[in-house]
Amino acid sequence: MRFRNNWIALICLVLLIAACGKNTELTPPDVDHTDISFGTDNTLDIITWNIKLFPEATNISELKQMIPAMNADVIAFQEIMDYTAFMSMVAQIPNYAALVYDATADYRLAYVYDTRTITVNNQYTIYNGDSNPFPRPPYVLDFNWNNENYYVINNHLKAYGDNYIDESDDWDEEYRRRTACQKLDYYISTNLPDKKVIVVGDMNDQIAEPAEYNVFLSFIDKPAEYLFADMPIAVSPNYNNVSYPSSLSHIDHILISNELFEAFTAGQSYCRTIKAENWMVNWNTYASTISDHRPVGIRIGY
Repeated sequence: MRFRNNWIALICLVLLIAACGKNTELTPPDVDHTDISFGTDNTLDIITWNIKLFPEATNISELKQMIPAMNADVIAFQEIMDYTAFMSMVAQIPNYAALVYDATADYRLAYVYDTRTITVNNQYTIYNGDSNPFPRPPYVLDFNWNNENYYVINNHLKAYGDNYIDESDDWDEEYRRRTACQKLDYYISTNLPDKKVIVVGDMNDQIAEPAEYNVFLSFIDKPAEYLFADMPIAVSPNYNNVSYPSSLSHIDHILISNELFEAFTAGQSYCRTIKAENWMVNWNTYASTISDHRPVGIRIGY
């Protein structure tokens, strides 16, 4: 991963990918009002999902059914407040297992994975104790799917801000998110330079913003190395496709390394927001009992 290009080149690449094969199908029609199925049996399907202070106001009975209904291989969760409750819930879902880190006492990151398709090699956190850029240390899952090795890095970056990077304040929210992205880039380039890497999570910021306050430039300025798979959503946001519809903003993202570019341009591949409120019939019920974020998924076909 050694080449650098400019922002315009990235937009061109995104538009090209968005025009290829099925990548324009960001919101395929649901079969019925409760259908939230995303994955298939012959694709690698990964979802990121902030489920808002689990389980403080969570309808666990519904969430327990929603997880297998999505048919994903891996779901990366944010905002797990109760380790025991989460592990207990997943233990009741056939064919799925959970991993929850102990790097923080609350707002934990977690993974749920399909034990029939995923073999976990390792799981660990990075930048432990570096709480300025990472209030929650990134959580790495090293796994095999279909005899191929992949790495997912789950994140929940600092929230809030004012669309201004205050260079004089290293505790400024945008400054912290920008630093986090720079450190993630460094970690990937240094430790996983030739690996298939997928960075996911609640990033708490927009990716399609002007350069002067875009915290993701360490990735965006390297289009030969990284691609935000959800950029087509970010450049054309609407209520039906964003991950945080209450504010009409798209802040949950999926980034892939160039080792996955070819697979992502395959006909079966795409990235889209999943309208999980369909399971609950309407947004208000979903937002009050599951989350104020929609899940975002990537399908990688070969």
